[in-house]
Amino acid sequence: MGICWSWVRELICHFVEAHLVILMWAVSGAVVMLYNFHSTFCLIERFRKCALNEEQENTDMDTDECNDDDDAAEPTPALDYGAQNGPHAWQTALNNQSPINIDTQDAEQICMGLSLMWVGYDELPVGIRLENNGHTLLLRACFEGDTPFVDGADLLCSFAFHEISFRWSWHENATGSEHSLNNEHFPLEMQCLHTSSNEGDEVSSRSLLVISYMFDIAAENPFLDVIVQYLVAVQRAGQCVEIPPFPLNYLMPAFYTDFYSYHGSLTEPPCHRGAEWFINPLPLAISERQLHEFRKLRSRSGSRISRNARPVQELGNRTVSFNCYNPFDE
Repeated sequence: MGICWSWVRELICHFVEAHLVILMWAVSGAVVMLYNFHSTFCLIERFRKCALNEEQENTDMDTDECNDDDDAAEPTPALDYGAQNGPHAWQTALNNQSPINIDTQDAEQICMGLSLMWVGYDELPVGIRLENNGHTLLLRACFEGDTPFVDGADLLCSFAFHEISFRWSWHENATGSEHSLNNEHFPLEMQCLHTSSNEGDEVSSRSLLVISYMFDIAAENPFLDVIVQYLVAVQRAGQCVEIPPFPLNYLMPAFYTDFYSYHGSLTEPPCHRGAEWFINPLPLAISERQLHEFRKLRSRSGSRISRNARPVQELGNRTVSFNCYNPFDE
């Protein structure tokens, strides 16, 4: 009987020892699993915080980029087109101001020995950015090589592309543009600002060139859709968005002759007078739908931009020229 109990005790001891070993392995495995789970959770949380920080930085960059300094001076924060701080309250020079009405019958015809030349406008930019600055839409482009420029005609030097701005009215198609032809306005005006490159033997006395295009209601303009489809991203004032790049001649079709020109100013304070204006008299197409997308853009007050056009200024003793290319003119 003693031998049986001895064998039973030995068996129980082996059984207990075996379970202790299993229990120890189980506890060790559980500890390792808990450690791995904790490490994984901490790593995921860290990545989540990094992603949130990066997203916040990108958001801040998208909004703060609009406040970066550019080559051209920014308009004053109080710029307004309303009854209180509108154009009548701007402190500007009294003469040689823009925009003007162009009376086609009174324009002086000028024969040019050299047509207007467009260089690089068919090149694809590295990037294009749209910005709603609270009173208009701006388009800027960045190029890897030389910036597109215009030359020829009666220009004494070349003028490089700087930016594009737009003028429209919220509800009336007859009051959108700043310039008028024979006292008739257009629903939209696109103004393409260029700056003097100061290259060559001669330097122009005019440091700025603005090439203006009018838009009239017609069928859908597929070339204009390259920006219209992204206006929803800049509806609020201060918003910017990078859009897929496209050649500038999508928006700015080249014209070489038969255009109006005059000496004037910029149309936003301080309305710098060192500007030459080239006006393309042939309006481009814009549909009601496309124009409505511009009219959705909002000012810094949160309301829609109702009007961003300066009224027509007196021509005074200035002359409006109608420039025609004549290769035989000396």
